[in-house]
Amino acid sequence: MALSASAAAGAAVAGSAVAGGTAPAVAAGLSTTGTITDAKHVVILMQENRSFDHYFGTLKGVRGFADRSAIQISGGYSVFNQPNLLGRQYPWQFSATKPAGGADPERLAQCNGDLSHAWSDQHKAWNGGKLDSWVAAKGNVRTLGYLTRADIPFHFALADNWTVCDAYHCSVLSATGPNRTYHWSGQIDPAGAAGGPAYDGGDESGLRWQTYAEALENAGVSWKVYQNASDNYGDNALAYFTQFSSAPAGSALAVKGMGSVPKATNRTPDDIVAAIRADVLAGTLPQVSWIVPDQASSEHPYATPADGAHFVHNVMDALNADPNVFNSSILFINYDENDGFFDHVPPPAAPAGTAGEFYNGVNIGLGFRVPMLAVSPWSRGGWVSSETFDHTSVLRFLEKWTAAQGKPATCVNISAWRRKVCGDLTGLFDFANPVYGMPALPDTSGTIGLAACGPLPNPAPVNNQLPGQEAGTRPARALPYQPVANLDHLEFGSGGVMKVWIAMSNAGTATSHFAAYANAYRSGGPWQYTVDAGGATSDFFNCGTGYGSGKYDLTVIGPNRFLRRFTGDATAAGKNVAVTTSYAAAPDTGRLALWFKLANAGAAPVTFTITSNNYRTDGPWTYQVAAGAATSDFFNVVANANGWYDFTVTVSGDASWSQRFTGHLETGAPSVSG
Repeated sequence: MALSASAAAGAAVAGSAVAGGTAPAVAAGLSTTGTITDAKHVVILMQENRSFDHYFGTLKGVRGFADRSAIQISGGYSVFNQPNLLGRQYPWQFSATKPAGGADPERLAQCNGDLSHAWSDQHKAWNGGKLDSWVAAKGNVRTLGYLTRADIPFHFALADNWTVCDAYHCSVLSATGPNRTYHWSGQIDPAGAAGGPAYDGGDESGLRWQTYAEALENAGVSWKVYQNASDNYGDNALAYFTQFSSAPAGSALAVKGMGSVPKATNRTPDDIVAAIRADVLAGTLPQVSWIVPDQASSEHPYATPADGAHFVHNVMDALNADPNVFNSSILFINYDENDGFFDHVPPPAAPAGTAGEFYNGVNIGLGFRVPMLAVSPWSRGGWVSSETFDHTSVLRFLEKWTAAQGKPATCVNISAWRRKVCGDLTGLFDFANPVYGMPALPDTSGTIGLAACGPLPNPAPVNNQLPGQEAGTRPARALPYQPVANLDHLEFGSGGVMKVWIAMSNAGTATSHFAAYANAYRSGGPWQYTVDAGGATSDFFNCGTGYGSGKYDLTVIGPNRFLRRFTGDATAAGKNVAVTTSYAAAPDTGRLALWFKLANAGAAPVTFTITSNNYRTDGPWTYQVAAGAATSDFFNVVANANGWYDFTVTVSGDASWSQRFTGHLETGAPSVSG
């Protein structure tokens, strides 16, 4: 029989809710088709060195500090509870500190100071996916510092009015240069065939493969880099390539890719903004624009978030100098890498031997999560997307968009694995339902400047507890994933060999990444898996002699907070029971439901208990299953909890045995964040 329903865990999505009031649905003077071709301009503004948790860990409705699917690290601690020399430390708020020397805490929220973020220490923090070495890798507890809405109100307002991505990763576990190389060209040439490998900061020169700007040029798509070449902080990655650094004066590559905007004032940010505004008013804004700010506006610590916000705000106002340009443009605001700032979500990584994804036998990426915001009429409404993206996703979007415009420009460098695992950003947009206009945004005139962020006393935490996250949800874009993972069976061999077999499958329409973690009883891992749409794989984990003598504690994670945890003892009574989950229509509602099959291969009856950890307040539910029998039941998680579920199954007679099932069922329609 069907399980009883609980109250919905959040409001249903009913169109695009617009923060701060209702915006116009129609823009005068625009002819629209309701398709991607309505976007006439794509503007890409990449900022510097901020992680997602560092900026948005406290933002409501995203995968931040309240993540129920956070991994466990060595010692049984949450990933948020990081080793700190002889103790431990949770993420801590910069503006809540009181450092020696009397520095203003609000100033410390802006003047964070940068941390080490090279190939070596980024990989040390990653630690193969364990994410348990942040302080040791970065050499400073500031790695765990974060900002709040009060510290960065403009950035939060962008998320509240448009669309924020909480599964957008930088491309490389490395520094600015490699990530910007990916951003402009789709690879770092790990085999060294064309001037690479450009894997570490400072080694980007003499590169010879095709950039995406050249692909646009060859396809007849107009493009331009807006920069002041004398003050671009080395952030125009086209300059890393010989064809641009040696381009003849007056050539398209030199003028569009390496030139400076006209100097209107003595202040670099104003020059860039003035040049964009002039092109908007003249009707000459290119189809694709890259904006490279000056150092002070880049948000690279010590460049402040406040100065970056002011620059971004001015760019938006420049695009809105002609409202029809703003209303027919997409502005992507992303960040090249995380600096040394902590993020708690393990980045998807390619299985060993994947072509184009390893340098010297070490994973290139994906890197840690960074902020990504999509500002456009078609991404308005305070949405979140939890689809897996990286910097190559921007190029993939441009591929889709130029093809729709009849001038396809392809990036030839993106690996097959990234094309499968990372999305193309089209899922961020609802082209049939634009919301036009510029909403009211926080004032950003209170800039600070680099000089004000001179040497500061090193801030230190004044508290040590898991940070809170703003209450509430936000509308969530549909995702193409439907991951499944079950403990398939136990295998017993001679000499004390015992194995736990886990089956992973993907009922979605896009490739899902999985990673398996050993929480106790054995070392190694995590182990990485890539499962195509409609595909399946399985793997075993030793739990016998030398690995726990029968005991096991394994976690499998996947996209959008998907988590399975299997604990037990292969020598105890639980070895005779099995739980299999699947997704199918509920007979009472016809809507997608989470099904449990509870099987007992033992010689005596057992009682299974299913308990809801979150999203429901009823239960628990018990099932007595006879020897050699099985039973099934379902939960209406789509009808009653916006697709979210979090259940733990236990069994009588074996306290060591438990299985946890957490995730979200996708229906192809928008949902609500969990």
